[in-house]
Amino acid sequence: MKHIISILIAAVLILAAYLYQFGLPAFLSSSDVLPPQNSTSQGQKSSASNAPSADPSARNAKRSSAPGRRRRGAEATFVTLADVEVEPYEDSYSSIGTGVAQQSVTLVSEVSGQIKEVLFDGTSRVSKGDELIKLEDESQRINVEIAQAQLSKALDSLERYQSLQKRNKDVVSEVTMKEAESAVAVAQGNLALARKSLADRTIKSPINGRLGLAEIEVGDFLSSGKEIVNINNTKTILVTFELPERAVNILALNKEIRASTPSTQGKVFAGKIVAFDSQIDDVTRTVTVKAAINNDDGLLWPGMTFTVRLVEESKAMPSIPSLSLTWTRDGTFVWIAEKGKVKTVPVIIRNRQDDTIWVSGDLKQGMKVVVDGVHKLRPGASIAVAGRTGQQETKAPTNEPESTQRSTNQEKAQ
Repeated sequence: MKHIISILIAAVLILAAYLYQFGLPAFLSSSDVLPPQNSTSQGQKSSASNAPSADPSARNAKRSSAPGRRRRGAEATFVTLADVEVEPYEDSYSSIGTGVAQQSVTLVSEVSGQIKEVLFDGTSRVSKGDELIKLEDESQRINVEIAQAQLSKALDSLERYQSLQKRNKDVVSEVTMKEAESAVAVAQGNLALARKSLADRTIKSPINGRLGLAEIEVGDFLSSGKEIVNINNTKTILVTFELPERAVNILALNKEIRASTPSTQGKVFAGKIVAFDSQIDDVTRTVTVKAAINNDDGLLWPGMTFTVRLVEESKAMPSIPSLSLTWTRDGTFVWIAEKGKVKTVPVIIRNRQDDTIWVSGDLKQGMKVVVDGVHKLRPGASIAVAGRTGQQETKAPTNEPESTQRSTNQEKAQ
């Protein structure tokens, strides 16, 4: 019994809420259904209120103004519109690369010997030909002096034979002259070798650049082939990175890139592509690219990690908000608003950046696309534009007679 009472109470509450929200149904409020009142005053009021109006337009206006009643087929759908913009987009590719110096050499000793003098300090900059290390060279200097003495002796003998031959050709034979000339040539070669051996005792920089760390001191014995110090020419930094296969068509020599590194946050460096591979890696499906970055200020060091960005600007094409797209089994389309009506236009997505999508389709600059309310639309439906602060309704066609609309407006004004 308690359950039945609870159900009845709930039904009464639902009925009361319905009557409060939507009013008395039309078939119950008509004069044919409701009985006349017994009271004279009440009857007069009832007859005045329930008597059918002689003017059908007033009756229609009254019905249309009843709470909760909607005009079927006459009201437009409120939507939000956006303009179609025709503009290019930036297709960007990002990759991580490692920087190296444009020139990098490891200085190696060609001879063995004890270090007599170290002519550099720390990681200083050097130029090509600067002397860096001197080895003990006393024996080499002596060899140079001996070779010079031998050359002088050979030259004197050749000059004496030449002088005698001028006086009398029969005094000096041709064989003797040839031997004297050969002795001079041998002495000259020995002197050149002695000088070369002496020059090798001084180790010089082969390029311009910055020296690395060197663990050598005066008095250390330097063996032949030992690595001494690294020299890097950092005027230009070369960055090697990988790009996906789809970026192959935009690769070109001297194409500009942008690079950044964690060591200089907030700073972007410009560079140009100087080389790229001629094939796609069959494992990673990427292509190796090398770019050069000017480093005159010396902020960049070899071995730094770079984030490289390659940007390609497309041709101009329509761009629309992403919310305006509608997907169906037949493809993708947008709703275009024209003269208070809507129609569909098929589109193909080309690119997306944040909330903007570039598409190809029959769209032109200045067209209006529906952004909000697309799920309620049908081809040819009437629309009303909803503003940001309120709702502004555009003129939409209505099926009601003009007298009904006028009557409704009068009731609203009262």
